[in-house]
Amino acid sequence: MSRPVYAYGIVVLPPPDLRRQVMALRRQHPVLHASGPPHITVKSPFLFRGTGAWVAEILEEVCARHQPFELELAGLASFGTSVIYIPVVPCQPLLDLHHDLVESLAGYVETLNEKYEGAGYTPHLTVADHLTPEDYQLARQLLQGWYPRGRVWVDRIHLLRGRGRWDITRSFPLGDP
Repeated sequence: MSRPVYAYGIVVLPPPDLRRQVMALRRQHPVLHASGPPHITVKSPFLFRGTGAWVAEILEEVCARHQPFELELAGLASFGTSVIYIPVVPCQPLLDLHHDLVESLAGYVETLNEKYEGAGYTPHLTVADHLTPEDYQLARQLLQGWYPRGRVWVDRIHLLRGRGRWDITRSFPLGDP
C-alpha cells in the first residue's frame, strides 16, 4: 500500500487581526476562495526526496542563522487574473531567509514551481486564488475600497502540509536558541 503524497510549503502567518479579516471576507464572498490559510510564502511548495526528519533538521539550522524581523503589508495587487494578494514591502531579512531556504533545501526536496523562487520570488499574502477571469472581475469589485495594511513580526516560520488543503505541521523559531 502506498503512502499518500503531500506537498509542503514554508510560510509566515499574518497577525491574527489580518488573518481574521481575510477569512471573514472569504466566508462572506465565496468567490474569494483560496487553497490555504492566509499566509506569506517563504519557500514555494515542494515534495520531500528524503525523510521529513532531514527537512526538519535543515529548517532548524536555517532558522538558527536568521534573527526575527518585521514585515510591512500594504494594498492589493494581482498575478494576472487568477490571484489577488496583499503585497509585502520588500525587506532584506525576508529575502535572505528565502534564499537560504532555497539553497539549503536544494537536493533534498523537489520544488513544484521554481519560477517563483530566487529572482522570481514575490512575497505576498494571498486573498483569493484559482480565479476565473469572470470571478476575478467580481472579486475586484467586492474588494474595491479595501486597502489592507499591517505589520508582521516574524519570529518563526511554519511548515505546511497539503493535499488539496494546507495545514500547519510544525513551527521553527528564528534565532539561535
